[in-house]
Amino acid sequence: MTTTTGPRHLSDAPPDTRGAQELAAPEDRGTLTVADRVVERVASHAVTQVPHAVAAPRRVLGVAVGQGRPEDRAHVEATVHGSTAAIEVALAVAWPHPVDEVAQAVRRQVQRDVERITGVRVSRVDVEVTSLDVPDRGGSRVR
Repeated sequence: MTTTTGPRHLSDAPPDTRGAQELAAPEDRGTLTVADRVVERVASHAVTQVPHAVAAPRRVLGVAVGQGRPEDRAHVEATVHGSTAAIEVALAVAWPHPVDEVAQAVRRQVQRDVERITGVRVSRVDVEVTSLDVPDRGGSRVR
């Protein structure tokens, strides 16, 4: 004959209080620091969510080389001070879409995503449109 001396189910077990400590209030537990690079990554991904915004073409000595790169991420720089970030974005806009509309959409998307994902407040998003992304026509139009 077998006898059980303890609870039969885990839910019947008394709570284990060995080594239990009372947790301090969240504001007393420490700080969370979000690095500039984290904000940059979130912001650059946010730009990819905006239609007609593409990564700017590479530049050599100030001259654009090639075309915009929709598959790449836009160039983003962020500066985080405490819980506030200032963000700079350089991108290209696909032709023939309105530059101002695309830039405003980028500002809204970057601010929304950075604040939602990182908890860092965005004080400003500066958008520099470095070029228009005009698709290749594939040949000359000389008649």
